[in-house]
Amino acid sequence: MTVREITTPAAGEFDALVTLLTDAFWRTPMFSWYLFRGRKPLARTFMAMLLRYGLKAGRVFAADGEGGIVACATWATPTSPEMTLQTYLRLGLWPYIAWIGLRSPAALARCHELFRMLEANAPQIPCATLEFLASRQKGAGERVARESMAAFAGQTLYVESIVSKDDHAFYRRLGFVPFARTDFHGTDYAFMLIRPSDGRVA
Repeated sequence: MTVREITTPAAGEFDALVTLLTDAFWRTPMFSWYLFRGRKPLARTFMAMLLRYGLKAGRVFAADGEGGIVACATWATPTSPEMTLQTYLRLGLWPYIAWIGLRSPAALARCHELFRMLEANAPQIPCATLEFLASRQKGAGERVARESMAAFAGQTLYVESIVSKDDHAFYRRLGFVPFARTDFHGTDYAFMLIRPSDGRVA
């Protein structure tokens, strides 16, 4: 298994990454119930938008195994713009958000509510943020997480952990420490940091 940074994926590779991310997060009630109410094509478009955001404004890493890409990690950097109308327009993300809004204005409103909640709980210090981590092979998620974390050596790292899906313990193993927690429509979120001054992984 090898881990590499992806900057300009071919169409087939982009599609494979979107499928991997969508299938992984569709298993969570946040996506299948609250945000998109059983409409998986909306979730897929949402993930395609956020993958494009990662490619244009952040960094995207993938683990290759037998059969192609087996894990993916998308990161925002300390200079990545917040998800606002200006960001949608400047990065060319507006077709994705328009597609969702035309098919479900309620889902679009719920997505914006999620972004506002995440922004309100984010640390007020510059950090690299692990936005999404998905895997379809045992051990691949941890491998791509650890190797992508190394690309941000010396920086504060941040992750939003959906505790109800047992990833809280996973991120603790990576060195993240909880600093806040909230319930968001039945999903237990923990907000976790690794500070270089702590002598941890970063």
